[in-house]
Amino acid sequence: MDQFLSLDEMDPDQIQIETFVGNSREKSLKPLIAYISTQKRTDLGTLVAALKEADELPNQKQKAIQFVKELLPYKDALRDESHQDNIIVFVHYGLKQPSKLSPPARAKLGKSVKEFDTADQAAKFDSGECPTNYLVGNINIYPLALENTSWHRIVEFPSAKGAPVLEIRFMGLRGVFRYLLDEMTARTGDTFVHLDGESI
Repeated sequence: MDQFLSLDEMDPDQIQIETFVGNSREKSLKPLIAYISTQKRTDLGTLVAALKEADELPNQKQKAIQFVKELLPYKDALRDESHQDNIIVFVHYGLKQPSKLSPPARAKLGKSVKEFDTADQAAKFDSGECPTNYLVGNINIYPLALENTSWHRIVEFPSAKGAPVLEIRFMGLRGVFRYLLDEMTARTGDTFVHLDGESI
């Protein structure tokens, strides 16, 4: 997650945490902290304190990274896969406007958008300023099933059976998302599998 959010094309001002618990949504970790506090388990007190501290971080990217680091040691204590969809932490992200990208990145992204998206969308991207919804997505984190391996029952993974899944979603241009995944593969060697929604 850190490497993905650290890509040069990302706009740090677009990163925002939003927590969904039941019918409650808040742009902080407070609903999750409240849920964990109701579990009446003394071994979770340290986690609650650490999450409160992470929630105070003004930098949203650092908050997201710290939040996951704090959850990891407690993943088994919190595990409840049958209710995993009741608590989701969204890490919203967005790319810089094309005019703010480096010339090489803008050229590569423009080429990808021309390949995967409509001529009208490509023209808007090439103008340097395009609708914000062309450039946004989110990472879904499920605190009650942090490894997100429920996808293994639905999707055939080429390797690493049982490995954790980072669920990265993108609502914008197909060419932009393809570029992001290719950049991550080039930098980290990680590969990606289509899980849900429209394939590219």
